[in-house]
This record gives sequence, C-alpha cells and structure tokens, in this order.
Amino acid sequence: MLHLSRFVPDPTRFAEFLACLWQGEIPGSLVLGRWLYLTGEPRAMVVLWEGDDEARAYMERAFGGFGSFETEVVVDNTPGLAAAFARDLEGFGDVMRVQGATEDEIAAALDVRRRGREAGSPAEAAEAGRAWAEEQRARG
Repeated sequence: MLHLSRFVPDPTRFAEFLACLWQGEIPGSLVLGRWLYLTGEPRAMVVLWEGDDEARAYMERAFGGFGSFETEVVVDNTPGLAAAFARDLEGFGDVMRVQGATEDEIAAALDVRRRGREAGSPAEAAEAGRAWAEEQRARG
C-alpha cells in the first residue's frame, strides 16, 4: 500500500529524532519512494513510502514520537497525469483499462477530456466541462 506522510518535527527533539532514525532494524516491507523537504516555516517534510502494517507501525514509531506525523493512503495515478500533459487520449484510456474501468466509463472520461483538448481557450474548456457534466446528470 502506498502512503504519503507529513512530518513536522519538534525542533527541541530533532537530534533525538535523527539518532533514533538510524537505530534498529527496518521492516523488509518498507519501501522508500521520496523524502522531500517543504519550504517555509515550520520546518516540514513529506515522505512517500510503501509498506504493510508492520511498516506503518515502524513509521509511526520512528517519526510520531518526535513531532507531528500524519499519514494517508494514496493512489499513484502518475500515468494519467502524464497522459494529460502529453494530450494523449488513447494513453489515458489505456490507463483507465489497466485500472479496471468499463468501456462506457472510458468513453465518457475521454469525451470530457477531448472536449477540453479541442477547446480554443481555458474558458471554452471550462464551459465544455460544465456542458459535459450537465449531460451526465441528465442521463442519471
């Protein structure tokens, strides 16, 4: 399972955090994706990681006792956004197929995206999106 955690360390305990982070065994199921420092104050970091319940317990212990530590389960849909940035409707449909969408769901999703891609401006794209949403509501 993929997780995104936000850590705001207690500055009075940061040295303790660092020392404890380097101590002991790491669960075999814990896979680090990214460790990112956020700009601004208070100092904060996010960590993208994968793991099971054992990994989650480790992360809570390693970080939670040394500041604020909040974790959410996330879904990586990077290929979907990459298809949008590439303006690749077919590629987006392929992403949806892999995720288990039906052909009707894919057709509807591609329709709204196609309308946006073909619009002449962001305002026209927004209008096309509103029209699509109204059509979907009318279909029930």
